[in-house]
Amino acid sequence: MPVNLNALIRYKTIDECLSNLNLKCTIDVLINKCSEKLIENQGIESGVSERSIRNDIRILRSDILGFNAPIQCVNGIYSYNDDTFTIYGRPIKEKELLIEIQDLLVEKFDLLKNENKNLNELLFCLSKITDVKIPIKCYPSSSGNNIFPKKIDGYFRNKVDFKIKLNGYVQKLNSPTQEHFLEKFFSNKKVELFNWRFILDVLDSTSDL
Repeated sequence: MPVNLNALIRYKTIDECLSNLNLKCTIDVLINKCSEKLIENQGIESGVSERSIRNDIRILRSDILGFNAPIQCVNGIYSYNDDTFTIYGRPIKEKELLIEIQDLLVEKFDLLKNENKNLNELLFCLSKITDVKIPIKCYPSSSGNNIFPKKIDGYFRNKVDFKIKLNGYVQKLNSPTQEHFLEKFFSNKKVELFNWRFILDVLDSTSDL
């Protein structure tokens, strides 16, 4: 199933709403929250239709993108029947989907790069996993590069934190206790290639791992 940036932003927003135990998530609330997020991130002021949100819920509940979200609806209020669930922790098990996501992020790179400086690190990592090259502009800058202006407090700390967590996660995936890294791509057995957490984190500037 083709993925697009607006849909991913809506999935992330719906997940955040359903994870908020203090929020009564009616369809109207989800529509408003997703519309606000798309205006904030994409400048899209046309709003989100009820049909789109209901289809998003269907996809989140399904295995189409590997979410399998336990979404329930009681008296018109949507929530997770597991308070600990979040799509952030769900695995991506299809290489084709990972390539599609990488292509999308490369396509939208110029739009997203100013919102989240971790995008370069993510794309560089994805390219090593998918074996699909990325443009030079998408490569992370060298840690010794001093041509950039001084950043706001916390910028480098957040970027380093993301890189450490990302590299630690990939290292864990490739640990000797598991099958060889490359064997994952040639096996019929569905294994975890990546985690949605790192994809969703780069979709807006307010993300925090």
